Amino acid sequence: MSAAIVGAARDLIGVRWRHQGRDPQTGVDCVGLCLFALKAAGFSLPHIPDYPRRHNGSLLLSALQRHLTRVPVVALASGDIGLFQESGLPIHVGILSREGEAAVIHAHARRRKVVEESLNIYGYPHQVFRF
Repeated sequence: MSAAIVGAARDLIGVRWRHQGRDPQTGVDCVGLCLFALKAAGFSLPHIPDYPRRHNGSLLLSALQRHLTRVPVVALASGDIGLFQESGLPIHVGILSREGEAAVIHAHARRRKVVEESLNIYGYPHQVFRF
């Protein structure tokens, strides 16, 4: 299950970033990446309504809390959904991967594409959710 989620997310590495993007052909944002990876692995979350570029993440957080199980950050595992928050910046979400060093696969707005990078570089999630 978790390997399928991570594999689907990795298939999107290099795909163009696009705000509210839900289609790998035209681009995805962080929410679109997670929705796509979960759906490809046989899971689904409800549609997340439109949201502004800078948002507090309350719609996403609400959907995650209703449909997934929150786990302690110290127990993060490959395939988990990590919710990130930095002071003054909107909430961000990504698929956690852990093969040796913990990492996150996410749609990086500033880099304009989906990337995978070490949590030692990006930072650890504020909250972690699991199916």
